[in-house]
Amino acid sequence: MRNVYADTPGSARYAGFWIRVFANVLDALLLGAVNTAVLLAVEAWDVHDLPSGVGSISAGHPGPAIFALLSPPIAIIGSWIALGASPGKLMLRLRIVDEPTGGRPTAWQCIGRFVMGVVAIVCVGIGYLWIVIDPRKQGWHDKLVRTLVVRGR
Repeated sequence: MRNVYADTPGSARYAGFWIRVFANVLDALLLGAVNTAVLLAVEAWDVHDLPSGVGSISAGHPGPAIFALLSPPIAIIGSWIALGASPGKLMLRLRIVDEPTGGRPTAWQCIGRFVMGVVAIVCVGIGYLWIVIDPRKQGWHDKLVRTLVVRGR
């Protein structure tokens, strides 16, 4: 496969470190608001079903905790697959593309990108800081699954 971005220098405007940080902050705020709204709705619905003296809404009910843990990765990976970007990236006109073709990444690339993003954070964040020094602004998670984050045209 030919690399459309490598063949035409200057054709892509790679998204740098700070705009990607801002996109992640927007994602965190949006997902936090949605998670909070859903969990408050569940709490309001189930509060009368709890035995008296229970200190936490999740005591005895693992559902809210499981939802709070699983919904962000599902939402982020799902938006990458369906839209080619997370909500925060969309707001900033960024998109994730397949490195060789310039098209939308595959579902496996999106899943791998998320998993490797977690690994990049666990490695003291160096996988994300790599974006600062990389000429194509790729973090480790981008390099391993062959994706790029580019500015929209």
